[in-house]
Amino acid sequence: KGLTNEMTVHMVNGQGEITALLNDPEACQRAVDQITREARHYDGVNLDLEGLGLSAQGTALQEIRNKYTAFAAMLAKRLHQDGKVLSVSLHAPNSSYRGYDYAALGAVCDQIIIMAYDYGSKPEPVNQVEQAVQMACSSVPAHKLLLGISAPSETEESIATKVGIAKRYNLGGVALWRLGVINEGMWQTLRANLIAER
Repeated sequence: KGLTNEMTVHMVNGQGEITALLNDPEACQRAVDQITREARHYDGVNLDLEGLGLSAQGTALQEIRNKYTAFAAMLAKRLHQDGKVLSVSLHAPNSSYRGYDYAALGAVCDQIIIMAYDYGSKPEPVNQVEQAVQMACSSVPAHKLLLGISAPSETEESIATKVGIAKRYNLGGVALWRLGVINEGMWQTLRANLIAER
């Protein structure tokens, strides 16, 4: 079909697993080595490390952001040497998880997926999704941003509204979570509102 694919590296910081990784330089190096080795089979990597910065504040929060950015930068450098790309899936900048420096990550990564969902109501509130996009656009070039849309949280009409936000802010596109739960009505709405690029 002429499509590219990325290997997703997913982890949640439920018991501090990501924090432990980021606090161990040798573990970070091993992870980068292993991810890069496995990425030979793909066009790139999507880094989806969730749950950073929920309760941290001040210098502790900045340290978390800096360590995550350093890890992403190290991985991006290795992937770029191999002709691969790095995208990162990030909690929205107006979420409770503030451990992600959008500006710094936008400088080292090829794309950022704004996970603008899980706000607590369904469909996802338009004002909060748009606020997330505005905040992201204030520090990252719009063409590097993709609006993450959670299909289980949307309807056929509301998904068109979210696509409209991505268009209005000239984002690089949308990212859908996830294949297998997008019903036929949603696919028809997406076909009518998006132009696929190859």
